[in-house]
Amino acid sequence: TGHSYRDHQAQVERQRRAAQAGKERKREEEAARISALKDEAKRIFKDDIKERGDFGSSANDDDESDDDEYDDLLDEDPELEAIRERRIREMREAQMKQAENIARGHGQYRTIMQDEFLPECTGSEYVAVHFFHNEFERCKIMDHHLKIIAPRHTTCKFVRIDAEKSPFFVSKLCIKTLPSLLVFRDGKTVDRLTGFEGLVIDPKDPDKWHTGRLQQWLAKTGAIDYKVPTAEILDEMRRLGVQPKGAVWSEENIYDE
Repeated sequence: TGHSYRDHQAQVERQRRAAQAGKERKREEEAARISALKDEAKRIFKDDIKERGDFGSSANDDDESDDDEYDDLLDEDPELEAIRERRIREMREAQMKQAENIARGHGQYRTIMQDEFLPECTGSEYVAVHFFHNEFERCKIMDHHLKIIAPRHTTCKFVRIDAEKSPFFVSKLCIKTLPSLLVFRDGKTVDRLTGFEGLVIDPKDPDKWHTGRLQQWLAKTGAIDYKVPTAEILDEMRRLGVQPKGAVWSEENIYDE
């Protein structure tokens, strides 16, 4: 009976120590999380000040004091802390998603063969496929714009396939005009652009249009996130001496990158 009691006591003590160690680990992890959160919040706060150009003469001298005040602000405002934490989490998730997309071939404009078509179109949520012909000048124009778009919008995979060398899919997808740009979501066609339909600015010069027009069309399909720059933004860019590239917005210098 004595041995059983001692064994029981020893087991209880081990369980108590294990529970205490678990609590200590959780406290350390929570302290590290809060510290990282505060550091990120300080960085965002300082970046915001820099963007506004709000530098006082004693900004550097009071930097440590400002840090302490911001620590207190976070400690006293759980709602602000939750917002910062959510923002950090969203940023990390976006970075992970982008890394996954890059690993799947996003961020570049590639040529694929007929036997690669199905794996490519089903391997990502959004895929844009340009059916082209090497001798068609308009296909080269479409290539030009897609080469600009692909590295800027990693939510969608951009590929091209030679219509002459992929007769099965040309027939299956009823490709009758080149260039044809098809957008797939989870392997299913959601929209298609035949020729330059809807992209043309001047009917007298139908081959001259800017990349923003194609980005608008792609955004409507859900493949990318793109908003047309407002007149106010364009005016501000001009005021600062920043010239919008013709390939993106303007109607001039269409093939500038």
